Amino acid sequence: MIRSTSAPIDSHDTGLQKKDRTSNPLRTAEHQIQDVFSAVLAEVGKQGYVSAQPYAESTPLVEAVATSWEQWFNEFSSTRYSFVAESGSPSVRPNKTQDDLRVDYRQILTNAYQRGGYADPSSYLKSLSQEELATIQQVHHLADPISTGSLSSEAALNLLLPPDAQVDENRDGLTAVGAAYTYRFPDSNTPENVRLAWEATTKDLSEQERMLRVMQIGMRLLTANMHFDANGQYVRSSQPGDVDWVNPQATTGFSYRGMANDWLDYLNRFSAQIPPDQLQRDLRFWSSFQSNLGLFGE
Repeated sequence: MIRSTSAPIDSHDTGLQKKDRTSNPLRTAEHQIQDVFSAVLAEVGKQGYVSAQPYAESTPLVEAVATSWEQWFNEFSSTRYSFVAESGSPSVRPNKTQDDLRVDYRQILTNAYQRGGYADPSSYLKSLSQEELATIQQVHHLADPISTGSLSSEAALNLLLPPDAQVDENRDGLTAVGAAYTYRFPDSNTPENVRLAWEATTKDLSEQERMLRVMQIGMRLLTANMHFDANGQYVRSSQPGDVDWVNPQATTGFSYRGMANDWLDYLNRFSAQIPPDQLQRDLRFWSSFQSNLGLFGE
């Protein structure tokens, strides 16, 4: 299953010059949790968010693991989680409250840090009880119970990372979480200057329009893995894990400014076929994104 998702926008940090960002005291819970868990992954030789700032606090990292999760959860739980059984979410645990999820997953995270779970996530997951696995399932909105014996390294690791700190470890353009694949932008491999340009461009957009732009960026990944015959007829699509699966954003020479320019060319070429209001919105977005990419140095 592939889901489209993207992290919330940082309205405080948007528009700051790159050189000012590391000293900005108003980093959001989303940025902070990426900073902390990127430091956790670095300790075991793994790559976190390339846009994360170095962890330089005096608080021990194991304590930061707990507090960053709680801060993130307190900010986003009311909009991202349901705690009502029969609410349509198969991951809701009967008779468990919001506080239960916060505390239970906090314990899983701190135990993972202390017991080598980030170095070997698969082994750590296999040591957990069914109730602990159900907690993880609920945190990540997974439709089915977690099967610990059939997970890739990335899929296992991301079960031990809060949703906004999950990583695309194999750089295939998707973020594997348990049995699910998610598409997100920006993701863990998005350069900081591109992320800053994105935040500046999307800071005043509605959630619906922002997700539309995420999907438009993701279209390049989708179309790159579609195959056609000599007559231009669709034949099949490569699937994640296939030997011919490609991620255009990981190829040498890929440019987000080039992608924005491609969209502008498309809009101008087919302008007569696009409703005027939509055309103006699209032109405004892609022109702004292209301009901001230049401002932040992409």
